[in-house]
Amino acid sequence: MFGRRTLLAAAAALALAIPVAGTSAQAQQPPVRIALIGPMSGTGAFEGQLGLEGAQAMVSVINAKGGVAGGRKLELLTYDDKGSPEDGVSAAKRAMEQDNVDLIVGGWFSAVALSMKEATRDKIVTVMTSSQHPKVTEEGHKYLFRLNATSAMMSEFYSKAICDRIKPKSIAFMNVNDDWGRLELDNYTKLLTACGIEVKGHEFYNRTDTDFTTALTKLKSLNADAIYVAAINTSQGATIYRQIKQTGYRGKVIASAGNMNPKLVELSGNSLEQVYSASPFTEDATAPSLKPWLEEYRKSYKNEPSFIAALGAQAVQILAFGVDAAGDPRAYDKIASTLKSQEVPTVMGNLRFSDKGQASQAIHLVQVQKKQIVSVRD
Repeated sequence: MFGRRTLLAAAAALALAIPVAGTSAQAQQPPVRIALIGPMSGTGAFEGQLGLEGAQAMVSVINAKGGVAGGRKLELLTYDDKGSPEDGVSAAKRAMEQDNVDLIVGGWFSAVALSMKEATRDKIVTVMTSSQHPKVTEEGHKYLFRLNATSAMMSEFYSKAICDRIKPKSIAFMNVNDDWGRLELDNYTKLLTACGIEVKGHEFYNRTDTDFTTALTKLKSLNADAIYVAAINTSQGATIYRQIKQTGYRGKVIASAGNMNPKLVELSGNSLEQVYSASPFTEDATAPSLKPWLEEYRKSYKNEPSFIAALGAQAVQILAFGVDAAGDPRAYDKIASTLKSQEVPTVMGNLRFSDKGQASQAIHLVQVQKKQIVSVRD
């Protein structure tokens, strides 16, 4: 027969083995692993860093509130795509096949997004961030979502502001020589010509260029009222804006939509003063989750909050929303269905996804005034 001491010891051991609801049961749950794939080196490194900071700040906010799906914390794993499509594909495969991540955030540049989406197609829920090329979402991928407006959506909004508010009589273009840059040129040539603005010419530059003087001197010689700069990263953009001023060009400068950020303004000196752009992000927005994210961001990082950082935060938010609803980070069909069936609250306001995963959210006209990016109100 078992003695009293033996029975008590067995009962105690059994009690220790049973997790207490709401405490150790939650602690034993594995984290939800999110791969963030971005340009952490190369010419787009600053954009990659901003996106990472925004995502990390949102991870901290969500984890401080208890995580997702009944107490699971979020864990962010970082991968460098170097701004290269090949490296983006390699990083996505490594994240899925070797590191066994649950979800992916990536696609800061369109060229990378267009290649990477094929590596992730129908395998894992993937959120593309700042890429604008329409083909990122229009070709179909049941688990793919894109946050930024397409180049067509951006140009439709921004061209009206150029026609109605900036009102140049003629314009010339300085575009990066990739799929997005060429598409920008086509879109704005059609839209601005339609409202009576004469397009005098254009120049292309490469993603690895560091000196733009020759191209900008050619554009200056066209005597256009305005030069539109389609720059995809901060370091190149700042150099272009400074060199426009150095050529002695005295017309209007128009910055491409979605690329304005405080660091670009700082690095450009006085070259961006009074320059317009368009962005879905403004600090004076009223989304309930914006303030706690801004506080966490400013507490943790030296950079000022920006559109790119807000996209990183927004990507984490929508994935957390989907996982919470599904209760499982690998329930991809349920996560995708949830995100496509209702509005999702984010730091940039509520957004809604199309059946193909394209987000629809507000775009705002912004301008640099006294080295600050401010919303332009009518």
